Amino acid sequence: MVKQYIIGWLVATLALLSVPVKAQRLSGPVQEVVDAEMAFAEMSREKSTKEAFMEFMAADAIVFANGDPVNGVELWKKRPATNGLLYWWPVFADISLAEDFGYTTGPYQMSKDKNSEPFAFGYYSTVWKKNGMGEWKVVADLGIYIEKPEEENHSLRTVRRPSSKAKKPIPSSKEDLIFIEQSYTQWLNETGNSFLPEYFSKECRIHRTGANPYTSWKVIEGIREEKQFYFEPVDGNVAESGDLGFTYGRVKIESKDGNMEKGNYLRVWKKEPGTNWKIVLDVIGS
Repeated sequence: MVKQYIIGWLVATLALLSVPVKAQRLSGPVQEVVDAEMAFAEMSREKSTKEAFMEFMAADAIVFANGDPVNGVELWKKRPATNGLLYWWPVFADISLAEDFGYTTGPYQMSKDKNSEPFAFGYYSTVWKKNGMGEWKVVADLGIYIEKPEEENHSLRTVRRPSSKAKKPIPSSKEDLIFIEQSYTQWLNETGNSFLPEYFSKECRIHRTGANPYTSWKVIEGIREEKQFYFEPVDGNVAESGDLGFTYGRVKIESKDGNMEKGNYLRVWKKEPGTNWKIVLDVIGS
C-alpha cells in the first residue's frame, strides 16, 4: 500500500504501541529524520492525512498512483478531505554523511474513522531530503500491504556509523547511480527476477506486498520467486555527499497463469566504506 492512498486511522489501542517508539532515541543526526517522520505521522493523527502530506511533502515529491510515479503535491491537492486518518511509526532509519538525505521505514495501520478497529496493515518507506531552509521534506514514498500486523513490536534502530578513522565511501553523482540502476534493471529484466542478492548490502530490506519485510541477508539470498518481473527505470537522486540515493520506476508483474499487473518500485542505495553502490531497501508496491 502506498501511504498516499490511505485515509484510514489507527485506533487508540495502537496509539499505545507508538509510545515506546516515540520514546526511543537514536544517537547522532539520524534522529532528525526520525523526528520528522514522527511529526508527519502525528499531524496525520491529530489533523488529517491530507493536511499531513501537504505539509511534509517537497514540491517535487514522488508518490505512485495506478502504476505510475506522479507529483505528490498535485495528487493530494485533488484528494477530498475525509474523516479517515492514518498512523505509522518508524522502526528503521538512516542518514547520509552530508546529513541532508535519509530514509525511514516501518508499519502502518488504518481504519475508517477514529472509533473503528484497524482494517488494513502494511509497511511504508519514505525518503527524506533537507531543503534550503533546513526543513526535512518527503521526496519519495511507497508502501506495501500485509495481511495482518506483525506480532513482534520492533524497536527503532539504525546502522552503526563508521568511526572517523574508517575509510569513507567515494562520493558519487546522480548520473553514476542512474547508470548503476539501468545496468541492474537490465540484468533483472533478462532473468525475470525482482532482485539479485549480490547487489544488496548486509543491512538490506526487501518489501513485497502480502509478506512481512525480509530483513536478513541470508533469508533474502534464499528467496525463490514464482512470478516474472519487468522493470522500467524512471529517475532518482542522491545526497550531496554522494553516499545515499534512491531510484524508482514502473514494474510489470507476470504470474504463472499469464496475468499481468502493474506496480511501482522504490530502491534506496548506499555506498558503504570500501564498496560500490549497494541496495539497502527494495520496495515493490502498487
